[in-house]
Amino acid sequence: MKAIRISWVALFVILLAVILFQWGKMEPEVEDTALMMTSREILSSANEFKNYWVVDGQPTHLMKDGIEVTFSRLGWPVVFDDNGDLDCQQWLHLLLPKKDKIYTDSININDVSKNQALYRCEYRAPNGKIISIMLNNGAFKVSIGFLNEN
Repeated sequence: MKAIRISWVALFVILLAVILFQWGKMEPEVEDTALMMTSREILSSANEFKNYWVVDGQPTHLMKDGIEVTFSRLGWPVVFDDNGDLDCQQWLHLLLPKKDKIYTDSININDVSKNQALYRCEYRAPNGKIISIMLNNGAFKVSIGFLNEN
């Protein structure tokens, strides 16, 4: 009876060691998958706002959860601050209200918009991964990528 119990404990320890060893190999893939799911959730949220815009008679503005949303001429949601500049932080809050899927506690946000035809924000995580949200000439895009840190 004691030998069976020792065998079970040994099997459990071996199984746990294998899982922990393999986790190091799986973690980058898990992070990449989470980033992909996050980008799809952002795009889905933007599509929901566009659908609202179409159904509600194409309003120019909307107040959602304390965020003033401005719609583009084709119905995509954009958020500006009081100075009329793109507000990347609020844009992320609007499009990804449940931000727990990405590393929002240590995310670096860059507003890389240069003109009225292009609104773009980059959300960089410390692990070198990046999500870029852009509205370029009426086309809404979400892309993911990696920073090359050499």
